[in-house]
Amino acid sequence: MKDRYALVAATEHIARQYIDAFGLKDWEAYGYTAAVTGARFERLVIMRPHWNATAAELAEFETEFVPHWATRVPPDGVYKVI
Repeated sequence: MKDRYALVAATEHIARQYIDAFGLKDWEAYGYTAAVTGARFERLVIMRPHWNATAAELAEFETEFVPHWATRVPPDGVYKVI
């Protein structure tokens, strides 16, 4: 089975822009709230909401989205929060 790589951002559209900007071949794009039940990724990068984020949105990112997406990566995989 082929390894899966994912970039996660506030929206799938933003994730696709990052993938395009960095020339990431074969990476999948997801928004924070995407339904990925059962999906596993060997490498996953999740982008913090850097612009116009409220304190509540930043707290939700750290307490909800970061732990949720971490469950999608096996112990020997790569999980980065940028």
